[in-house]
Amino acid sequence: MSIDLVNHLSSGEGAPRLWIDFNAYTKKLLLGEGENPWTTPASYMSFYSQAHGLVSAEVVVLDVWDLFHHWMLDDEDAIPSMAGKKRITVALKKMLEAFAPRELLAEVLTAVSNNYAGAVPIVLVMPSPRSLLAKAHKAANGDEVIPEESHVDTAAMYVADFLRYYSETDISGVLLMEDSALMPESGEEISWYQPVFNVAKHYRWSVGLHLPFTGESFDLPDDVNFSIVPAGSSAQESSMGVDISSSIWAGQGTDELPGNEKGFYYLTIPEDTKPEFVLETISSLRE
Repeated sequence: MSIDLVNHLSSGEGAPRLWIDFNAYTKKLLLGEGENPWTTPASYMSFYSQAHGLVSAEVVVLDVWDLFHHWMLDDEDAIPSMAGKKRITVALKKMLEAFAPRELLAEVLTAVSNNYAGAVPIVLVMPSPRSLLAKAHKAANGDEVIPEESHVDTAAMYVADFLRYYSETDISGVLLMEDSALMPESGEEISWYQPVFNVAKHYRWSVGLHLPFTGESFDLPDDVNFSIVPAGSSAQESSMGVDISSSIWAGQGTDELPGNEKGFYYLTIPEDTKPEFVLETISSLRE
């Protein structure tokens, strides 16, 4: 049975919970250059269990874009199946419908669930429908696009269909990552993801948004259960998650961090960070 993600993230005792993005860091540390951890469920679990243990992570996070990135690199039929179409939604549709990565993720989710046995929540992290659409199109065709509302609506339907495939797994939530170069301009634009919100609500998954605000913030739809914004953002006080990545690795230490007693800290570990500094920093955050 899945864990209530929002309750978990808000229940840190003494210090806020830590949501750690350690994917790039641990791949650099544990794998050979360019090595694909997603070859089989067993190979991924071998990598992930070591990676998770290195930072004692409080959330199990599976990076959906990382899976598709490696699939596109290693499967010679992947890019040709996505490329060459005029409609900018086609590449995303073909990618999300591909059986091999979709089934591999399902098997990994089963293995992860068995391994962690309900001790920590399991979350799928992926680009938002807007961002995923642009990433898939660029990967397939090599050019940049700026999605319009109709494109994002269609992309959200494809993402919702993809997520339904995992309805019988122990997922606790989905985190949608916005791209700073394609940021929505209002809460209205976030509502274009409604098909994803509907699926999550149906299966009782929490939905979060990572929003790298650089300007004024805006109100989010009620279907968004939590957000993560940069420390110092105008939305910080109303956001459950505070991204401290920029300040924490710039040497500012933990003493100057913003208070967040009812929420959690989010941090991405840069891939070239020294392990000793990582352990020292995480230990300080947990004091």
